[in-house]
Amino acid sequence: MDIRLSIIQSVTAALQDRVPPETLAMVQDVLTLELNQYEVQERCTSVIVTDNSAESQLRKYIATKRVEGLSDSTLRRYYDADLALIRFMRKPLYEITTYDLRFYLSYRRQQGGVSNRTLDGMRRCYSSFFGWLSAEGLIGRNPCAALAQIKYRKQVKKPFSAVDMERIRQACDNIRDLALVDFLYSTGCRVSEVARLDIDDIDFDSLECTVIGKGNKERIVYLSPVAAMHLREYISSRRDFSDALFVGKGSSRIGKNGIEALLRRIGTAAGVENVHPHRFRRTLATNLLDRGMNIQDVAAILGHADLKTTQIYCYISQSNVRAAYQKYAA
Repeated sequence: MDIRLSIIQSVTAALQDRVPPETLAMVQDVLTLELNQYEVQERCTSVIVTDNSAESQLRKYIATKRVEGLSDSTLRRYYDADLALIRFMRKPLYEITTYDLRFYLSYRRQQGGVSNRTLDGMRRCYSSFFGWLSAEGLIGRNPCAALAQIKYRKQVKKPFSAVDMERIRQACDNIRDLALVDFLYSTGCRVSEVARLDIDDIDFDSLECTVIGKGNKERIVYLSPVAAMHLREYISSRRDFSDALFVGKGSSRIGKNGIEALLRRIGTAAGVENVHPHRFRRTLATNLLDRGMNIQDVAAILGHADLKTTQIYCYISQSNVRAAYQKYAA
């Protein structure tokens, strides 16, 4: 591998937990441009100490993916899965074979009771890591290339019904919770996006909100008049000085875990199962498509780069299928 690329990766790996992703990307760009002017060679001495360990390469891989804009939760999932594999194998990365990977996945299934769905997620993590190692010239062929997708039964994830939504709203015992529920459904935002929002991100005149999604991509989402009304009431009722759109105890910004816990409590009170942030997002996508919105526009609202992801989100009700059949069948 080009020593200049190795320097850049080492620097970004060292800085990844100290600076924000956009600064890390800028550092990488500056180093790439500056080092391009030089021929760089390793210093030859009698003793050379280089950290080319598997875990060191994993940290460089994570730093590279951070620069590419992957979310912290995705990076953590990649890191945890790959680190567990490395520590189990206890051999250099270039010696890991397809058989080793198949053995490890089989071992996890038998010993850990891991589902096929989880195993396939692990396979995707390994494929990304070893694909990067191969592309960087650190190993030869990617041993994951011969690993087929692990099939699993895909459960249909249903959106909230209109009755579910009404029960959830009625179970909200304060204006903050009601504003949060309506905001989640109206905008279809990810919970991590909601947790980062500030009051200034909301434009009540246009009923729009600017969010920063995956890959630090900015997009516009929209508030319904009812959601905007409840949000205004909530903000007006606050006596704190926090910039955060939603706050918890002590007037501090409510985080991802706090929002999820709050919704579980509301769901229990409402008698509705599986009340979590992503289900509001799925419900909005399904309802928009049912009412005739173009799937490309739905994808733009959700912040999806791939329409296949949007299709996964959307639940097709059998009543809609039956109505379509009756309309178009001969």
